[in-house]
Amino acid sequence: MSKVGIIANPASGKDIRRLVAYASLMNNRDKTDLVRRIILGIQSTGVDEIVIMPDYYGLGSMAASGLGRDGTGSRVSILDMKVSGTQEDSTRAMALMKELGVGCVVTVGGDGTNRAVVKGDRSIPMVPLSTGTNNVFPVMVEATTAGIAAGIVARGIVDMTKVVSVNKRLIITRNGRECDMALVDVVVLEQAFVGARAVWKLDEVRQVICTRAEPESIGLSAIGGSVCPVGPDDDCGLYLELGEGNIRCRAAVLPGVIKEVGIREYRKLKFGEEVSLTLKPCLLALDGERELVVGGDDEAGVRVERDGPRVVDINRVVREAAAQGFFTVQERVA
Repeated sequence: MSKVGIIANPASGKDIRRLVAYASLMNNRDKTDLVRRIILGIQSTGVDEIVIMPDYYGLGSMAASGLGRDGTGSRVSILDMKVSGTQEDSTRAMALMKELGVGCVVTVGGDGTNRAVVKGDRSIPMVPLSTGTNNVFPVMVEATTAGIAAGIVARGIVDMTKVVSVNKRLIITRNGRECDMALVDVVVLEQAFVGARAVWKLDEVRQVICTRAEPESIGLSAIGGSVCPVGPDDDCGLYLELGEGNIRCRAAVLPGVIKEVGIREYRKLKFGEEVSLTLKPCLLALDGERELVVGGDDEAGVRVERDGPRVVDINRVVREAAAQGFFTVQERVA
């Protein structure tokens, strides 16, 4: 039985960066419509079942209203799980979808949402759809097309080796043990408390470790992209130490906010090469959100590996399916 999961975060795209920058706002009515389009795209591919994460706003249930099985469509259901209203919901939902044998998951949210999802499972192919702020990991694409691609992958219509790639991730260690992870960047802040989760003050930033650094992106990883671009397919990461040095660059660190930044040092990181955190105590922001306090006595480090989530190339999926005639409707002969 073919199954697709949908994990939509109603809280994404509503942080303080709407006040300190010019980030757009997607309200929950818009997200409900977006999830409905995902469902309709999935149903068009003939998938047997669609499983949706429950949430405090009811995005999934409202989007699925009236879209149950009608004899031709997919059965739509809400995952049976307790809702906490935190990012743990996304982590738990992904783990449960793994147990249910879901073949592909569409995520609706930003870098932080996808990080939470991946902590639940890294093996299910993902179609990450962007709605948050400073997004690097998820993509901007029409939701209908995202649903179609997810359905095709879940049904095994195309060769997975051609359309799914294994992404990089950053592994954070503390006192010799892995304690957390990030998909795009780990930012070391000269702070000792979490406070507002989003990062927007550059004067707090001391180090940035990235899986990818692209000048066309928005966020702190774009600083690295301005001096040493690293793409998602490159077998390396990037390390930056900010401060007064011989290099200054301009980067779009927030939507509509372009800053000049000083860089003391930068270098590419090989897989498995660990960066030790020398500034302690400090606070780590993971994929744009303040998350982890490192104490003065902690031994902490960050390394990049290519053992992250499996991500679907949406365009390649639909083109491969079209080449196989998947979208061609054969006329019936009387």
